[in-house]
Amino acid sequence: MISLTKKPKPKILEDKEESWTTALTNKLARGEKPTNTEKTRYRHLQVKAVLIEETKGKCAYCESKLLHIHHGDVEHIYPKSLAPEKSFEWENLTLACEICNQNKSNKDPLIEAIIDPYVIDPVEHLVFMGTLIFDLGTPHGISTKEILDLNRVELVERRKEHLEKIMSIYQTLLRTDIPVSTRKAIYKNLLSKEGSSDAPYTAMALQAIKQMMDKIPTEVKT
Repeated sequence: MISLTKKPKPKILEDKEESWTTALTNKLARGEKPTNTEKTRYRHLQVKAVLIEETKGKCAYCESKLLHIHHGDVEHIYPKSLAPEKSFEWENLTLACEICNQNKSNKDPLIEAIIDPYVIDPVEHLVFMGTLIFDLGTPHGISTKEILDLNRVELVERRKEHLEKIMSIYQTLLRTDIPVSTRKAIYKNLLSKEGSSDAPYTAMALQAIKQMMDKIPTEVKT
């Protein structure tokens, strides 16, 4: 999990958020059942497009690249079941994988201390050692790791594949039979690609790169 920043509100929400919210909450107040369309307007293509852009197409919680394996769910950071009036609130929307979405379910993130990566910097609460994520003993770290099951088997396996890719690059950087200029270019690509927020599992990759840094020859890094 990495810190995220909200993009400007999509125009469709600028235009429709208030009327959509009023229509939904008025029906609920009258004891009427909203239509599926009225309940799910937050899935509008404009909304999802901006969410994909701001999350780099990754789950906001586990950092899996969603569009590679799943269409991705528009996630309500604060559950809409607990606060229907937040159904179309821009600051309450993000992108999540199906499993993180299900694990988080209808839990109140304020009571359960689940990290909102737009508000709380995960680095203060979670750290990677290899492919495993550990909490730093804080309520937010413990709760987020356990509730979202951030060390679930399938997720750790995908992280392992990505870490092996990074380590193969690292091994290339140590090879003295490859010209320094070539290794410099590889090193630059490692930082700009694998260590960027666009890559899957950025938090893990950055930790691995940090641990490797002292071993990389100075002539390659300079």
